Amino acid sequence: MKHDLTLRAGDLTLRPLLEADIPALCELASAHEDALRLMGTPPNTDGYYRAALSDPAQIAFVIEVGGELAGSTRYGDIRPAHSGLEIGWTWLTPEHWRTGVNRRMKRLLLTHAFEEMDMERVQIKTDILNTRSQRAIERLGAVKEGVLRSHMRRADGTMRDTVMYSVTRADWPEVRARLTASGGKGQA
Repeated sequence: MKHDLTLRAGDLTLRPLLEADIPALCELASAHEDALRLMGTPPNTDGYYRAALSDPAQIAFVIEVGGELAGSTRYGDIRPAHSGLEIGWTWLTPEHWRTGVNRRMKRLLLTHAFEEMDMERVQIKTDILNTRSQRAIERLGAVKEGVLRSHMRRADGTMRDTVMYSVTRADWPEVRARLTASGGKGQA
């Protein structure tokens, strides 16, 4: 869905995805196609971003670091009646891995979800083969809930098992303290 929400922390900006961003995002993702192969849908096609813009249950962001394009992320599966949503569809260029960008970005998104959108639950999921992503999610303080077997098809046609994590409103104070104490620096 189209929106006007911008979140900032230092040199990190999460701003609304615009149609004008799509060619640059596709080009950037294509340049890192191998590193992004475990995403459910490769983020290097127009359709990947157009679906986010047209879906009323998604709020898509462009990630910028120091004013430079670094990837994208979304709120999705937004369920107001159940006070829940998912943070996902996240990808960063490899030069931003393990730099603290993901941790700072998740702190912004979680803070907004719990403190502005009044959510009770935020879920994050990843491919069971994506151990790097699992470690990053666990370092945030999210709780591993289990594995969804044969949950979805990967781009190569194989079936993916999905690891499901969550942060609930009850977890949020501890997770927020953990993310704040780190200053968003370091891993994740």
